[in-house]
Amino acid sequence: MKNRSSKAGFGVAAVWFGSHCGGGFATGTLAASYYVRYGAWAIFMPLIALAIMCIVGTIQWEICRSNKVYDYRSFGNVLYRPHEKLWCTVFEIMFVVDVIMALGIVYSSAGNLIQGWVSMPYIVAVAIFTVIIVLLTMFGTGFLLKMGTLLSVVLIGCLIITSVAGISAGTENLSKIVSNWESSSFGSALWSAILYASFQCACIATTHSLTESLPDRKSTIWAGIWGFILNGSMMMITTIMLLCYYPDCVTDNLPTFNIISQFNNPLLQVAYSAALFLALVTTAITCSSSLTARLEKIIGNRFKSMTACRAFCNAVVMIVGFLVAQFGLLAILNKGYSFIGYICIPLVILPTVLIGFKRFKSDGSADITAEKS
Repeated sequence: MKNRSSKAGFGVAAVWFGSHCGGGFATGTLAASYYVRYGAWAIFMPLIALAIMCIVGTIQWEICRSNKVYDYRSFGNVLYRPHEKLWCTVFEIMFVVDVIMALGIVYSSAGNLIQGWVSMPYIVAVAIFTVIIVLLTMFGTGFLLKMGTLLSVVLIGCLIITSVAGISAGTENLSKIVSNWESSSFGSALWSAILYASFQCACIATTHSLTESLPDRKSTIWAGIWGFILNGSMMMITTIMLLCYYPDCVTDNLPTFNIISQFNNPLLQVAYSAALFLALVTTAITCSSSLTARLEKIIGNRFKSMTACRAFCNAVVMIVGFLVAQFGLLAILNKGYSFIGYICIPLVILPTVLIGFKRFKSDGSADITAEKS
């Protein structure tokens, strides 16, 4: 039973890691903006942010699993009752905006990345990427778990290779920063970490559809444990690598890419390109499938095949993400995510932590209490 629970938990955690490790993470832009800009405090702050994310994620997964609700709207109906009509609607609007921004970031990077591999018009590169995502997300939760786990494992390997290379070349500067404790105020660094955790907590809802694969409460706990290990190790190694190049990397739009480019090592560049592409794919499939799980409940009866319905819904979601991408990567990261971060503290983190435990149901006695919507 332990191995079964651990395996199920790992699958959810791996897909969550893939969702978390998107374009902003793989390019280093998020780590530089929210952690490294505060200097030596960057060594600790990612773990504080991740602790918040894992607590919120584990509670939400257990609410979904024990109440048998597998999309973000049904989850909201459980969490916010008896005032779900108002607050669940607010939560849904916030979540959709957050996911669409994440897809916008994906499209801001994916087309240019594919163009760097093969000479083709930008719109063709975007169309190819969209087709890849639709194909990966049209076959349901089971297939998504298998593909998400596989892609995340490969992604972790590529990130380790590039990060270790960056740390090896920048050890001297890292030692100087830590020994002299070059940093700004602790309060500012802590608040930035809380904001990072907050807007990432909004994205945890992208994994609600995966909780159908969790057989018991132990598997939910394992998902939280594996989530902390996977996300924590990668957040720390990426942040430390960027800290080796502090303060120059803070003002860089693509810090990790430019650090790797300095080495003139084709193998490292291939590994980084693969890591970035996989990060974009894993984020896109998780974000798109979360909105699809909601849309298929609304329009599923209009299709003869649920697979065809999912393909249609995913295509619509990805097209909207592409349109949002036209606002630009930095505008989404600096303005959009900060706005979501402020909202999510009272809307997501506090309700989940304060009343989430009261929404658990005992195994074997769960019935669907969320209103169908």
